[in-house]
Amino acid sequence: MKDLLAAWPKAMDATRFILVRHGETDWNQEKRFQGHTDIPLNTRGLHQARQVANCLRELETALGCPHGLYQQGVSSDLNRALTTAKLIHGSRPTPLHITTALRERDYGHLSGLTGDEMHAKSPAEFAALKVRDPETVIQGGESLIQFSQRVVTCVQGLHQAHAGQTLLLVAHGGVLDSIYRHCTDEPLHKPRAWLLPNCGIHVVDIHANGRRNIVHWAYTDHLTGTDGNPAADEVDGRVA
Repeated sequence: MKDLLAAWPKAMDATRFILVRHGETDWNQEKRFQGHTDIPLNTRGLHQARQVANCLRELETALGCPHGLYQQGVSSDLNRALTTAKLIHGSRPTPLHITTALRERDYGHLSGLTGDEMHAKSPAEFAALKVRDPETVIQGGESLIQFSQRVVTCVQGLHQAHAGQTLLLVAHGGVLDSIYRHCTDEPLHKPRAWLLPNCGIHVVDIHANGRRNIVHWAYTDHLTGTDGNPAADEVDGRVA
């Protein structure tokens, strides 16, 4: 909590995003690429979402925010993200907006498969996925650049519509990865070196002049004590 408290003060012109990846699902445990498949949270994922809710309420109390930390909640419409968002949002009077623009990348005919299963079904597409080739369009799905542009367009729209406010954004590992790269100018093809844990808390600011910065990334202290295991990281092109 100390780390989040120290990082919390923000510039008046900044639109702040509290980013949360959804809680764990059984497919996360099996390292399956979920994509647009609507998988529910498992028991641990539900517990993780409640831990985020508790953490944010503790932060509200510590910062003396009687009206809450954020003015708007935004969530992917997929069950695993929306359930997480609703558990975090609770009975707050602030609105919770649901959008398809924050869905995970569409893996098309490879959705629901593990890396090994993808390789067996379509070696060329999986090879492109592993090296993060931005241009390869997965059959029935999206290319990495199409996906990233969808996410960034949504975030930029939220920034413009809620300038200077703080928003809760609950989505998926790939979505948060796209936002991280947008804020740091990391290229899409670069291998990921930052964590995207289930129900980790991340904070980024976008300023009026367009400047973007990471305030805090991958806070997970609130998740300790679930079952002794760390929150699962996002499955991506690093999968063997």
